[in-house]
Amino acid sequence: MAKCAQDPAMVDRIKALLGKAGYDQAFAPIEQAAGLPNPAYWSDEWFELEQERIFRRAWVFAGARAEVPKPGDVKPIEIGGVPIMLVHGTDDKICAFQNVCRHRGMRLVDEPCHRAAFTCPYHNWTYGLDGQLRARPHFHGANKGDTFKDGGGELLDLIPVRIAEFHGCLFVNISNTAEPLETWMQPVLEKLQGYDLSAIRWAGKIDFTIEANWKLVYENYMENYHVFALHPRLLDFAPMNIRGAGKWCGNTYTNNYRFPKLAKGRGEGLPHFPELSADNASQAVWFLTMPHFAVEAYPDQFTVLVAYPEAPNRCREEIHIFLIGDEAATGDKFAEARQEVFTMWEDLNKEDISILNGMQHGRRCPGYDGGRLSPHWEESTHDYARKVVEMMAAP
Repeated sequence: MAKCAQDPAMVDRIKALLGKAGYDQAFAPIEQAAGLPNPAYWSDEWFELEQERIFRRAWVFAGARAEVPKPGDVKPIEIGGVPIMLVHGTDDKICAFQNVCRHRGMRLVDEPCHRAAFTCPYHNWTYGLDGQLRARPHFHGANKGDTFKDGGGELLDLIPVRIAEFHGCLFVNISNTAEPLETWMQPVLEKLQGYDLSAIRWAGKIDFTIEANWKLVYENYMENYHVFALHPRLLDFAPMNIRGAGKWCGNTYTNNYRFPKLAKGRGEGLPHFPELSADNASQAVWFLTMPHFAVEAYPDQFTVLVAYPEAPNRCREEIHIFLIGDEAATGDKFAEARQEVFTMWEDLNKEDISILNGMQHGRRCPGYDGGRLSPHWEESTHDYARKVVEMMAAP
C-alpha cells in the first residue's frame, strides 16, 4: 500500500507508541493485516496526538446552523481539545471564536445561550458578537477603563476560528490550514447527485456518551458484518445479501444498498427529496468523510452521526436528523412519522453502545494485537485505520 507524504519525526513517534509491527500492519494487505494495536485506544499520548494532528487540522463538524437560528444565539463546543463557540452575529452570519477572554484566559460561555455581547465573569471585559473588544473597565486604575469603537486589534479581540457551511452543517478548522471545504466534500456531492440537499431541514439531535474510543464508533459504523448479530430491525429492512463492504474515494468512505421496501423511520410516512429518481427512492447511501463526518441518506432524510473524543476511553456522540422540508422537520402533520425516525436511530445506537464499550475494555488485554480482519467485509475498516495514521503523520 503506497503511503502519503509523511513527517519522518512524527512517523518515528507513532512507531514508538504503536511499535514497528503495529505501525506496519496499518499498511499491510488485508489478508495479512490487523487493526490498530491497543495503545491507539488507551494511550493518553496517542489521544493528544490525534487531537492535535487530526481534529485541529481537518474540517470538523461543529453543529447545525439551526442550533443557532437567531442573531445572538451561541453554541459552545470543544474541537480537538480547544473550546470554541459558534456565534450568530447581527449581520446574520455565523462566526466561530476560541471560547476564551484575551485578558486572563477565562472561558466566556459554558452552555448554549442567547447574548447581546460577551462579558467575561472575571474582570468584565466585554466583546461584541463580532468578537471585537468593546470595553475593559478599571484597566488603568480605579474608574480608568477603556472603550473601543472598532475593537482592540489582533492581540485583544477574540481569536477567530475558520468556519464554513455545507447545506446547514457548520464545520470549523482550528489550524486554518485545511483545503477549502467544498474540495473536502466533493466526493460526498458526487455520491449524492440527484439528491436536492437544499431541501433538508434540521429536525433535532440525539446525544449519547459512549465509554469507548471514538475510532471504534466509526469502525463499527463502516462495516456491515455485525448487522446480522446486533440489529434485527435493520436486518429485516436490508438483509446481509444486499450489503457490501463499500470503498474509499480520497478522504471519503462510501457505501450503499437497495432495500426491498420502505419502512417506518426509513422512508415511510415522510416527504422524500424532491424529484428523486426511482433508483434513489429505493436506495440507502452512507459515507464517512475523515475524520468524523458520517451521514446516512434515505429518501426521506439526511442524518449526520459525529463522535467527539473526550478521553482515550470516552467520546460524546451526536446524531443530527435532517428531514425534507419545513413541515417534515417541525410541523404537526408529520410529528408521528418524525418521531419514528428519532426512535429508530436511538434504538439502533443503543444496540451498538454495549458492544463499543466491550471492545474498549477488550483492548486492555495485552495479548490482543488488533485482531484478524475479514477480507470480504473489513477492508475499508482497515483502510480507515491507515488513514488515521496517515493524517497523524502528514507534514
